[in-house]
Amino acid sequence: MTFTLKLENSRILKGIVETLASIIDETEFRVTPKEFTISAMDPSRICLLKLSIKKENFDDYQCDKESKVGLNLDDLDKILKRSAANDSVEIDFNETEQKIKIKMQREGMTRTRTFSLALLDIDIEEIPMDNLLKIEYPSKWVIETEFLVEAIKDAEIYSEILNMTATEGKGLIFSSTGQIGEMEYDLNEDDLIETDINGTSSGAYSLTFLKAILKIASITEKLEISLKTDHPLKMIFNLLEGGELSYFLAPRVEEAEFEDDDDMDEF
Repeated sequence: MTFTLKLENSRILKGIVETLASIIDETEFRVTPKEFTISAMDPSRICLLKLSIKKENFDDYQCDKESKVGLNLDDLDKILKRSAANDSVEIDFNETEQKIKIKMQREGMTRTRTFSLALLDIDIEEIPMDNLLKIEYPSKWVIETEFLVEAIKDAEIYSEILNMTATEGKGLIFSSTGQIGEMEYDLNEDDLIETDINGTSSGAYSLTFLKAILKIASITEKLEISLKTDHPLKMIFNLLEGGELSYFLAPRVEEAEFEDDDDMDEF
């Protein structure tokens, strides 16, 4: 089994790997003749994610049969940070060598840099992503990523939690409360790119995990968020030049319940 994946713009892969490395330590690349996917759950079981990039969104994609390779994301992130914006990045895997090779080449130059990375033997827990993707959410909207980044920075002043409330006919309220006071960030439906908000839904979510996933904002073309009371927050990032990242973040609950892992029953 072998595969070759190539992107002319290294920025996309760098952005993806940097974001994922801030959430999970290691993961499995799954490469089929049709698409490249990563599915993962963070060690604390607070969030689930799935990245999918179809064959046609790569500049070169060669794969005859399904391959799975385990990698340390932090190490891969360090390697990809050595690429410049106008470098192409090619990832090659040859089963006999049990390592991947990352090849970087500057546009218009013949000079090539090649890095290898040993594979990990990872015991991947089955991720129930399909079950989560089937859940019907009463409220969803498309939002400018900078609005959410701004709300997160405002909320950080007060606590580690961002409260979200979506109300039909009104819009969204992001809020946070702490010992020193509280903040409220209101967006009406006109401030949103698209809205389909029915009734009222609310939830409280970890700022740490929201900040981590929003590192991908710079390569996001469209962000759709879905909210359902007492359910994981659902975020779908449509990435520049193709690719989709689905992210589910469990709601925060009271400490007593948290110890019983009730917040992750959904997962």
